[in-house]
Amino acid sequence: MAKIIYGVSGQGFGHSTRSQEVLRHLTQAGHQVLVFTYGQAIFFLADEFEVFEVPGLGLSYKNNKLVYWRTIFVGLRQLINQSRHAHQIWKKFRQFNPDLVITDFEPLSAYLAKLNRRPLISLDNQHQLTNTVIDVPKKYQKDFLMDRLIIRSLVWGANKYLVTSFFTTPIKKKNTFLFSPIVRQEVRALQASIGEYILVYQNSNFKYLVPVLKTLNYQFVVFGMNLDKPEGNIIFKNYDSRDWLNYLAGCRAIIGTAGLSLISEALYLGKPYLAVPIKKQVEQVINAVYLRKMGFGDYTYKLTREIFADFIDQEATFRENLSILKQADNQEILAKLDEVITELVVD
Repeated sequence: MAKIIYGVSGQGFGHSTRSQEVLRHLTQAGHQVLVFTYGQAIFFLADEFEVFEVPGLGLSYKNNKLVYWRTIFVGLRQLINQSRHAHQIWKKFRQFNPDLVITDFEPLSAYLAKLNRRPLISLDNQHQLTNTVIDVPKKYQKDFLMDRLIIRSLVWGANKYLVTSFFTTPIKKKNTFLFSPIVRQEVRALQASIGEYILVYQNSNFKYLVPVLKTLNYQFVVFGMNLDKPEGNIIFKNYDSRDWLNYLAGCRAIIGTAGLSLISEALYLGKPYLAVPIKKQVEQVINAVYLRKMGFGDYTYKLTREIFADFIDQEATFRENLSILKQADNQEILAKLDEVITELVVD
C-alpha cells in the first residue's frame, strides 16, 4: 500500500466531488492519504479525510466573465499573505513522506512532488485542453491559448495524466488517458424523474437571470443566491446537499454554468441542459460548444425569453439523445489509477 498526498483545487465544488470518489476508493484500498487543499474543498472533504490546508488560487469574475488581471492580483496577494506558512507546508510534506502525489489541479502539491522527486499523477479535466486535440471556435483561440498557458504553468511534468470529460477528443501525449466523468455515489443512487420545475444553478454573478425567469410561464428552483424563500414562479434555495440532490433528481431541465461537474451529473440523470458559460473561461465555452454539438442541450451567454423558448422547443429531442447516452462508469478510471499507482510505486 502507498502513502499518497492528494492535492485538490478548492475553487468551486467540481474538483471536490470528483476527488471525494477517488479518495474513497484509495482509502478503501488501504492507501494512507493526506489531502492538500483550500477554500470550499476543506469543508467538503474534512469530515471524511485527513486534510491539511495550503494556500490556494481562486478565479475572479464580474458580470459572468472571468477577469484575468483580478484573478492574478488576488492570487498573488493570497500567496504573499500565506507565504509565512511555507516552512510548515514543506515540513508536513517531508514528515508524511509520500510515495507519490496525485493532484486535481492543485499546483502546490504538484510543485512539491517535483522538488522532492516523487512520482506525480494528474487527475482532472483541465488537461484535456493541453494534452488532446480540441475543436475550438476561431473567435476563442486567443483565450484558448491563454488558458493552455495557465494550465501548463500550474500543473506540469506529471508521469501520467488521467483526464475526465463527457466528450472524446484525440489524445496527443502518450502518457495521457481519457475517461468518462466521475459521477459521485450520491448522484448515482438517485431515481430520476421529470418534474414540472426547471432547476437553476447560478454563480459568478449573473443575477440578471432572475428578472428574465420571472417573465416566463414556468416554475423555477434557483440555487446560488443566498436566499431561501418563494417569490412568484421562483423558489430560492440556500445550498443544502440533501435538498440539492432531491431537486436535481426531480427537475425537468437545468440552467447553469458550463462546468464539467454539473453537466456530467445532468447528463447521467438524463436532464436537458441550457448552459450559460462564463466568458473568457474557455474550458466552460468548450463544454458548452460540445454540449450543443452532441445534442444534449444548448448554450447562451445571456438568457432571453426567445432563447429559453427555443430550448424548451427542443427539449424532447435533447431527452431522446440523452436516453441513448452511455452512462459514465467510475470503475474504468479507478482501475487505471490502481494500475498506475502499482507501476509508479516501488515497494
